[in-house]
This record gives sequence, structure tokens and C-alpha cells, in this order.
Amino acid sequence: MRLRFDLVKNDLKKELRPLYLISGDEPLQIMEAEDLIRSAARASGFSQREVFHVERGFDWNSLLQSANSMSLFAEKKILELRLNTTKLGDAGGKAMFQYCEMLPEDNLLIVSMPKIDAATQKTKWFKQFDKVGAVLQVWPIEIERLPHWVKQQMINRQLMPTAEAVRLICDKVEGNLLAASQEIEKLALEGPRQIDVDDVLETVADDAKYDVFKLVDAVLLGKLSRTAKILRGLRASGEEPVVILWALTREIRSMISMAQEKSQGTPIGQIFKKYRVWDKRAPIVQSGLNRHSESKWLFLLQHAIQVDKIIKGAERGNTWDELLDLGFAMASK
Repeated sequence: MRLRFDLVKNDLKKELRPLYLISGDEPLQIMEAEDLIRSAARASGFSQREVFHVERGFDWNSLLQSANSMSLFAEKKILELRLNTTKLGDAGGKAMFQYCEMLPEDNLLIVSMPKIDAATQKTKWFKQFDKVGAVLQVWPIEIERLPHWVKQQMINRQLMPTAEAVRLICDKVEGNLLAASQEIEKLALEGPRQIDVDDVLETVADDAKYDVFKLVDAVLLGKLSRTAKILRGLRASGEEPVVILWALTREIRSMISMAQEKSQGTPIGQIFKKYRVWDKRAPIVQSGLNRHSESKWLFLLQHAIQVDKIIKGAERGNTWDELLDLGFAMASK
């Protein structure tokens, strides 16, 4: 059966299903759904937990063996299968179908994977999973609903934000709920209080580690050495390349739109107002617009698409070298 994210909690109160498939590209909601299911399972006596990370060469028999093995104390067990692809291959498809058919007693299976495509939904294993378990597809929050979501998350942490403070957080994270949650957690460290724009800016400024937003500013300002230094810091801190590319690509797309309007003679102040460029950041964005034309930003977008293919393994290349090349291309004249 199909299950909406906002109905998970109520559904778990009625029934704990033997199988859950969580699919989507919104990490925070996926983690929240997993936590809800795990919590309900523990309340129902599931005391053991085993996590499988499915990578190339994964032995699918290990899942079936674990599901069929009895613990010394006959404890109920949560099995978690984490995939970075929806393509299971022949072995994976057969193993999943077999699991769905036998439904091992005293086992709960939670599968998480990226957004399911139409081809995956036509596979034999998925149809069987959908028949005997619950399929939860997590969709990103629409941009117009994001301010309400951010405000509610802040209120839940006893923070009372102004509308401008909420908008600043939304502008910074642009739909990335995990990033928004992290920003809100930082603001909540000082306890319940009123939050305005200065509070948000101060929290961002006090973040000592190099982050993707500082990287974006460095490339727009044309600072090559700082771009390389920040990328080294991000790599050392364990930042995911996909997050870095997301930030750079987001800025490229924004610059394409602004460069187009600039070429049409729209006053720069009007452009900045339309694209919500803050006064403190205006000189940085202006620097980027002065450096490259619309056609060059379009070329950089194609460069970013190429890096995305390398990150996803669709093409060969060194991810971090490619990110550095993209950063230098954005920063150079």
C-alpha cells in the first residue's frame, strides 16, 4: 500500500506493518520516517537491529540469512536496508521478492532508497512489496510552503521568529530541509527567545568551519586561493560532494537569470530586489555578474551537470578535482 509522509504517525498507531519502503530525495523527512517506524517497533518489542549498506558486490543472501536466523533469546529484530540506487539487479530483485513472499516471523524490514522511477515500480519485487508492505514516497516541500515549515519548526523549539528571519533561513537553504533544521538547531542552542534577521546573520557568522555558502561567496568574488582552501576544509570535515555541487549549481542558475535581466537593461537594484539579494551580499553578487556574461554562466551550468554525472558514477573522474575545477572556472575571468 502507498502511505503519505504526513499519515505515517497515525498509521503506526493502528498497525505495525512487516515491510516499509521509504523513497525520496529529502534526507530529513526520510530520517524522520525511519525514526518513527523504529520507535513504534521498539514499543512493540523489537529489541535487535541490523543495518545493511547495499553497495556494489553486496551479498543479498546475507539479508535472507539474517532474516531467517533465530537469536539466542528469540528477540524480535529490525532489519534496515540502505540503498543509494533503485536498481537492485537480478540478485537483489530476486532476494527482495523472496523476502516479501516468506515474510520472516519476528522481523521488520525498513528499506530506504532514492526517488523511485516508473521502471522500478513495474518490477516484480516492487509490486510484491507494495502488496504486502507500505511504500512511503517522500516529496520535497514546495517552495511556497517552506516558510510555514521553517516557522513551525522554530516554534516547536520555543523560538519566535520574525517574518524576515524566516525568509532569510529559507533563502539560505532553498528547500534543503536538513540544512534548515541544522540552522534552527544552532539558533535554539541559546534557549527560547525572539529571533530576528540579526540573530540569523550572527549565527551564520559565528559558524567557524568552512561551509558551502562561504565557498559560493569566494567563487563569486574571484578568490582562487580561498576557493581551494574552503574546498579542502569541506573535504576534511566530511561534507558530501553532492551538497557542495548543489550550492554551486543553485548559484549558477541564479546568476544566469540575473545576467539575462542585466543584459536586457534592467536596473541592478531592481534585479537584486526581485531575486532577494541582501544588501550585505549585493557587492558579492555584483562581482559575479561583472565577471561573467549570461553565455558564460550557461557554459558553467553545463560544467556543473558534468560534475553531477561524475559524482553519481555515470562518468569517470575524480569528484574533488572536478569540484575544484568548477570552482576555479566560476572564480576566474
